[in-house]
Amino acid sequence: MTATHGSAGDRNDRTAVDLIVAASRFTRRAGRVPGFTYSSTAWRVLAELEQRGAMRISDLVHLQRITQPTMTALVQRLEGEGWVTREPDPDDGRATLVRLTELGATALGEYRQAAATRITPLLAELTEFDRATLVRAAELLERMSDDPALS
Repeated sequence: MTATHGSAGDRNDRTAVDLIVAASRFTRRAGRVPGFTYSSTAWRVLAELEQRGAMRISDLVHLQRITQPTMTALVQRLEGEGWVTREPDPDDGRATLVRLTELGATALGEYRQAAATRITPLLAELTEFDRATLVRAAELLERMSDDPALS
């Protein structure tokens, strides 16, 4: 096959690479919101806690793919802000659970709103078809993100 007419597997591989690069670049740039000093990892941790409820630090480490000491330091900073609390795990007295507080949920909501405010003008420049395409892409990305193959 020629380079322009590669196999379906080749096209899927290229699509996967293009998707990873574009999504990473967009989230990295769109996630930098003036006035919000925490890293994108911090906001992702808060979002995970909002979505999944209280979690062990080891589970957050696995989801965010950072080291245990880095996650522990981040949780300590978030706890210092009053955005999370740590409590004993009722299933394992040696472990702790990290839980999002109301203050943390409010901070996450403010961050999301500020990020959305930055993106909204870009969406307004798109055609209705392109906006609908992005809505569908977001749905598909969300579904794919939950696939165990990505764990």
